[in-house]
Amino acid sequence: MKKATKALETAPPASKRFTTALDFAMAAINGDVEADLDSKVRLAIAAMPFQHAKLESAAPGKKQQRQESAEKSAAGRFAPPAPPKLVVNNKQ
Repeated sequence: MKKATKALETAPPASKRFTTALDFAMAAINGDVEADLDSKVRLAIAAMPFQHAKLESAAPGKKQQRQESAEKSAAGRFAPPAPPKLVVNNKQ
């Protein structure tokens, strides 16, 4: 048999089909789909960003903190002056 027909025969039934790649990865990790341990570890690593939020996104970084403090200090006394108004005089 060809590989394509083998894949069709071993495909899960309609009730077990996966709607997203993440669903398939989670099923493979949980053991619903046959996969070796190396593949399960790789799938778990790939699926992790979709399951857990990054912790560093909660707090602003150093650059963002510096930018915010610069914007606060730029208001008021230390605000940059307005640029000069350029007047065009086309009459000679």
